Amino acid sequence: MNLRDFDNKCVRITDTSGAVYEGTASYYDREYVYHEYGCDQEALCLTPIMFYKNDISAVISLEGANGAFGHYSEKYGLLERTCLDGGTDLIGEIFDSDNDDQILRMLHCMSDSFQSVADRAVQGMAPWRSGMSIGDNGEEDQHIYIGELENMLNTLVKYNKDDRVVCEAKSLLERVSDLRDNEENRYDG
Repeated sequence: MNLRDFDNKCVRITDTSGAVYEGTASYYDREYVYHEYGCDQEALCLTPIMFYKNDISAVISLEGANGAFGHYSEKYGLLERTCLDGGTDLIGEIFDSDNDDQILRMLHCMSDSFQSVADRAVQGMAPWRSGMSIGDNGEEDQHIYIGELENMLNTLVKYNKDDRVVCEAKSLLERVSDLRDNEENRYDG
């Protein structure tokens, strides 16, 4: 399997555990991966998850597929659910990408899984805004910081050129703002 052939293409990656991820791949050669990640093999990255060659059991291009969800087999998939489970940092990596389809998939995932967002919501900004790194508290930070999420969604609404993304971001922003207001009222009351 020549990973370079999948650079900048919509792909489906099956990892060695059988998990299936869909997204737009970026190819990284061995030298870059070794320098940046300390692993001596080439890789494909579906932002923000890195798949090293030895961890990939199969990869296929979805470029020829044009179904109800474009190149993808569903509205969103394991990549987006994994990022949602990972919290604000992973969600932010997708929102910072230039891939409007991936951003839209993440917005759909968050909207459809809003109870998960609400259950893990924490008031305020992410700790790395104040110089604390993820994991400084001794554990992985999988919280969703409401202030941080509102900033990310406001940025999408203000600067994104894709009307679909703007519409979904506005809708989710309203729900997040209501969640923030409800949480603030609960602590004030």
